[in-house]
Amino acid sequence: MTVAARLWVSLQSALYLAKALLCLLVGYSALFGFFLADPTVSSRALLTGAGLFFLATGAATLNSLQEHHTDAHMERTKKRPLPRKTISLLQAGFQTLVLLTAGVSVLSAVTETIFPLTMAVFAVVLYNGLYTPLKQQTVLAIVPGAVCGALPPYIGWLAAGGSKTGFEPFLLLTLMVLWQIPHFWLVLLHYREDYKSVNVPSLFSFFQEETIRRFFITWIGGLVSVMILFVILPCINGLVVRILIILNSFSLLGYFFLSFRSKRRNNYMLLFAVLNGALFLHMTIVIIGTIYII
Repeated sequence: MTVAARLWVSLQSALYLAKALLCLLVGYSALFGFFLADPTVSSRALLTGAGLFFLATGAATLNSLQEHHTDAHMERTKKRPLPRKTISLLQAGFQTLVLLTAGVSVLSAVTETIFPLTMAVFAVVLYNGLYTPLKQQTVLAIVPGAVCGALPPYIGWLAAGGSKTGFEPFLLLTLMVLWQIPHFWLVLLHYREDYKSVNVPSLFSFFQEETIRRFFITWIGGLVSVMILFVILPCINGLVVRILIILNSFSLLGYFFLSFRSKRRNNYMLLFAVLNGALFLHMTIVIIGTIYII
């Protein structure tokens, strides 16, 4: 293997270890929150998103380090770099340190007060210090997991000068919490045999698959209701944007409703992609609505 090929494999492993694709959504959600407070395309906005991306990849790398023994026994995770030994534990530790330092440094440089950075560090501590170890003990770990996952857009909002409390930050936090739960459940349903075969607490300890499926319409209905509430925000410009928000929201609800009413076996990874795609589209529409009048 050539030097260039080895470097490319190492880069792929590092990105996989850091869950870079998922963390891009985290950084984008920070931009989403930022533009709600300050609809100005600026280097400060982009650096806020980059800072959250670096912090998220650092936390994800540390998570991979914390769970590498468990990952080796699950079909979903056994091909990750640490179980496959394509990256050493020392390399993963160094990557964690570099990414977390980069995230803190970038956020420190672009935020005018200490509170956004404090919340960002709190999210990392909550994820790696509470959620990750609790996953091995109780299904209630999803509570701190949902909270830390909901913080990035709120941090973006704060970094842009938004108030600590109010309707907009409440809406941002509620949106992300309601998205996190079905996001996790879909992974659980797709890899249900994995979770049943290892000694890790999950909803399967309490409910059958069909019962978990019934929870979805309620949760998706709540998520869609919050998505629609964005049309009343004064920072949203134009009728077209408001119509697009409503159409995207009802399309998500309709797709899940028809999927779970169908007698055919559901493709949970397709539903996972639809859910994440709808959130990404919602954030994009809102960002456009804050910057332009359409």
